[in-house]
Amino acid sequence: MVNYDIHWNPVRVIQRMGRIDRLGSPNAAIYGVNFWPSDNINAYLNLQNRIENRMIAMKLAGAEVDKHFTDTLTARIEDERFEQSQTERMMRQMEISWDDIEVSNQGLGFEDLSLESFRQDLAAELQASEAVYRAMPNGLYTGFRRDPVICPQDGLIALLGYPSKPPGVRNAAYTAYELIYIDAQGNGVIVNQKGVLEALAHHKDYTRCVPAAIDQGDSDAIRSLQDALSAWLRTQAVDEQIARDGTPRVNIGHSARDVLEKLKRGDRDALKRLKQNVTVEETFHPEKFDLIVWFVVN
Repeated sequence: MVNYDIHWNPVRVIQRMGRIDRLGSPNAAIYGVNFWPSDNINAYLNLQNRIENRMIAMKLAGAEVDKHFTDTLTARIEDERFEQSQTERMMRQMEISWDDIEVSNQGLGFEDLSLESFRQDLAAELQASEAVYRAMPNGLYTGFRRDPVICPQDGLIALLGYPSKPPGVRNAAYTAYELIYIDAQGNGVIVNQKGVLEALAHHKDYTRCVPAAIDQGDSDAIRSLQDALSAWLRTQAVDEQIARDGTPRVNIGHSARDVLEKLKRGDRDALKRLKQNVTVEETFHPEKFDLIVWFVVN
């Protein structure tokens, strides 16, 4: 059985397997394959963690749950501290109001996971004015006055291309992109692509609004944006913190932790990156990225 869409309610997923794994079935074993969202989208939806938490709650309530549904679910159920930690968690959940409980009966299909709706909008826009967009240079910028509900902080939305194209070479291809929304200190405000795209879509009909100093190319104003980008790139490589005794402590950065998590799951892109023998510090260097387009959020 192949789950190409994962329902919010794990009971629905279990029922699907039950329609095949029935009494009197001639099959000695039933295999299930789950298509989960990409890491970026799963960070936004927190879908896998939600479903695993619900399956654990069902097991504690005495329901039959396949502990091999995911590797992390297996590890959590086999953990000796499992029952104690989950009981404490269920007690905390009892404090949640009904408004916080999801009652949606809809599943999550490929269109939601692949950002297809954004691709369709882009294709329609390119079809209308393709020549104009293709003639635009890298580094194009604009800005908007933010809706505080959607964009809670002033800052910068930027699309970065990796690796940077050599001078004079127009047909070089980027192997990776970073779409980010950061504040003036380089901290992530919205840390996943879908969230950033939704924020941009919400503001797409807003009047252009860019501070005069930036529009006039004031060096200090531009440098502050550059410093924010450099700070974000630095946090991807290393995480600098101050210990309680006041001494600086350097840990691996966000990108490095992400690579380690992917390696644990056998992710092919992470394995390929490891074989390239390029360190995270070397990757997340300002000179390694092109600034393709950016929005001043103010």
